[in-house]
Amino acid sequence: MTKQYQLKNGLQVLLIESHKSPVVSLQAWVRTGSADEIPREAGISHFIEHLLFKGTRKFQVGEIARIIEGSGGELNAYTSFDQTVFYMTLSKNDMRTGLEALSEMMGHPQFDPAEIDAEREVVVEEMRRGLDSLGRNASQLLFKTAYGAHPYGRPVIGFEKIIRKVTPKTIRSYFEGRYNPRNMFLVISGDIQAPAAKAMIQEFFGDLATHPVRKVRRPKVAKILRPKVKVETSKFEQSISYLAWPVPKISHADIPALDLLAFVLGMGETSRLVNRLRMREPLVQSVGASTFTPSDEGLFLISTSFTDTNPRLIFAAVREEIMRVIREGVDPGEIRRAVTNLQSDEFYSLETVDGLARKFGNLEFHFRDVGMAERYLKIMRGLTSADLQRVARKYLRPEATIATGLQGRKAKDLAVALKAFIADFKKDLGDPMAKKKAKAVKVKHAVVPRFKAQRRTPEVELITLTNGDRVLYRPSFDTPVVSVRVATAGGMRAEPAHQGGLCELMTRAWMGGTPDLSELEIATKIEGLAAGMSPMGGRNSLSLGVDALSSAILPMSDLWARMLTQPVFPQEVIDRERQIQLHQIQAKKDNPAQICMQLFAQGMFGGHAYSRDPLGTAASLQALNRETLSDWWTQNFLKRKKTIAICGATDKETWIGAFENAIGRKPALGLATETKKVAYPASAVSVFEKVDKEQTHLVCGFPGLTVFDESRYALQIIQSILAGQGGRLFLELRDKNSLAYSVSPLRMEGLEGGYFGAYIGCAPNKTETALRMMREQFDRLCDETVPEAELERAKRYITGRHDIDLQRASSVSAAILFNDLYGIDYNEAFTSAEKYRAVTSGQIRELARRIFGQAAVVAVVGPHPLEKAA
Repeated sequence: MTKQYQLKNGLQVLLIESHKSPVVSLQAWVRTGSADEIPREAGISHFIEHLLFKGTRKFQVGEIARIIEGSGGELNAYTSFDQTVFYMTLSKNDMRTGLEALSEMMGHPQFDPAEIDAEREVVVEEMRRGLDSLGRNASQLLFKTAYGAHPYGRPVIGFEKIIRKVTPKTIRSYFEGRYNPRNMFLVISGDIQAPAAKAMIQEFFGDLATHPVRKVRRPKVAKILRPKVKVETSKFEQSISYLAWPVPKISHADIPALDLLAFVLGMGETSRLVNRLRMREPLVQSVGASTFTPSDEGLFLISTSFTDTNPRLIFAAVREEIMRVIREGVDPGEIRRAVTNLQSDEFYSLETVDGLARKFGNLEFHFRDVGMAERYLKIMRGLTSADLQRVARKYLRPEATIATGLQGRKAKDLAVALKAFIADFKKDLGDPMAKKKAKAVKVKHAVVPRFKAQRRTPEVELITLTNGDRVLYRPSFDTPVVSVRVATAGGMRAEPAHQGGLCELMTRAWMGGTPDLSELEIATKIEGLAAGMSPMGGRNSLSLGVDALSSAILPMSDLWARMLTQPVFPQEVIDRERQIQLHQIQAKKDNPAQICMQLFAQGMFGGHAYSRDPLGTAASLQALNRETLSDWWTQNFLKRKKTIAICGATDKETWIGAFENAIGRKPALGLATETKKVAYPASAVSVFEKVDKEQTHLVCGFPGLTVFDESRYALQIIQSILAGQGGRLFLELRDKNSLAYSVSPLRMEGLEGGYFGAYIGCAPNKTETALRMMREQFDRLCDETVPEAELERAKRYITGRHDIDLQRASSVSAAILFNDLYGIDYNEAFTSAEKYRAVTSGQIRELARRIFGQAAVVAVVGPHPLEKAA
């Protein structure tokens, strides 16, 4: 149920009731973004987003985060070209607390000069982090080329020279001119009662002061009359390119057809570009099509990422697929699958309160009409092949093409390939067949399933099958979503040391076919039902999961059962996925944080399987073949005892019947993976890898616990004390000392060992200080008793996050499944709050001394090593 009204000060309020979980989402949407800034203010919207967490009339620096996280909630914000959004998710019992904090941020920030100066450094660190990101660099090149002098051509984060100089007076002036009740709206979704919610909203937002809204006149987006090609040489291993064409803003009547065209071309394994460029040939690591539809004119985008492929082959294939649409139109089956997935998103969005709030917030922001979603889907269901052909001809024009890319080694080759694409595209459009109209055949769509929510408290039922396999069934009919997963123990732990990457490669090839179904036929069935099926290999397990709507139970259970026993692992699929895996190993050089974590794992776990890269090495992958994968799958999945979790809006009999028909009733062999104890380092270890990036990445950690250690609840409380915007690491290293944009604790618990520590990414000249301050926070936990109020905050933070995470059926199925698989009470997912509440400050200090008294492993990736690692 949705209600909308307005306060006297002009603030629009949107209430969405959803009683599936005792959780609420509070979102404040401000109709201002980086495109509303004049050039000398570039980045101020994003800067203000940071500053609203830095103290208000009632709350000191960091206090809002401590209060919200201490209430078991989470909070954050983001800035885009057009909007700035602040959001909180927390228990319905703490809604009053959240509304008070949000109203203080929206109406009464302090903008203390000292805090402004401190936060400048944090934003600059965020900019440096962006300079090390291939994706960020590639998208900024695209938007700069496409939009030129329009504000969309500037990075949302702005420029260091402006952020360094912007004054408190300018910040206050911009805030008062744009953060105004008449220029904002509030969205609240979840387990609410409208009368009580309205009273609280009036109390906290009713007195927000109004100021004249600063009017913004954005320049018009310049029309593109000739192609734009811009390619730059980059320092990255991987290459990214974009083909883009101008399209109207989001409210235009052609946008639904363009969205559908993007889905047909480049969303999902059966889409034309993914199927051809990623699955069949393959030429790229990834490819996709999308529409960027902001408040002003947008873009139709085709993106590709690749390493050493000849780019002319890539863009020739892209051009051929676009021309197929222009010449022949689109098959009704493609349209049907696309519409099925788009309308099914409506059901999946019901799973979480923040998903609901985000959906309705976007509708209000762009259309000022929350009923637009229903009309949009109605338009979608009426589109034909002729409609998609028409918009492809109208907007995907050679003379309006924007082609950009970052290329590591041969930028000239990429530029030549993009220019050839445009020239050949223009030539193709001269073909008389390119002017032939497709038939406007109306597509027959599947009936939208009806679903009525049923509120009841579900319990987990344990069923032991005749072969000894275990089934955990937890029905829930709040939303029409079903999640089913089957798992065996093993995973990477079961890999032979010389066959690193075997588990990962096997899971990638698992969906490659059965004796009577090809890879494409499998993908077509799954996408036609708006479902998902995903093999997954972890450190300790191997699993196959299904996520679907209740209307797709029968066909998905049948397909799932076939994939449990009949994968054929085609050699051509193995060869393709091996090549992509090799490219990903190479591309890791572009991600220094990943390199740092791998270095740390090697230093911590030595020769144990936990130290290995899941992707393997070039040498180990080359030695793997179909026989190796099939034999390993048979021994480590088919013949092992299994646990099945069935959760959501479904019966149990359908899935159990399908499973038993496929597996049979013969007892599994129950093969056990050989246990190998972790040999932790006896003395301090320091590892370094030189990478010329803007930031240094540092991990400092210690031997941790296993999943069986009862102290793990206390260790999770320690993590909670350090984590979040109200945690010690964030407050001390970021808020007070501006050392980094990103700092967080790290924890891993495996069957045979684990670690605990912290990560930070910071400027190279701040690394020594960052490590020293990390160690100081660890030492504080050893030397001081955690104050009762802080301990309570940490407990509520972790229990609240746990409840928020369990909104999704997939989260519930994973939680109960892996607990049971590892020999832990499956109900712990619902009873862990009692364990956390029982942890004392004495146990915290005792465990801290036990953990942090061990030899540390310090891993550093950046331009320079540490002078002193401990």
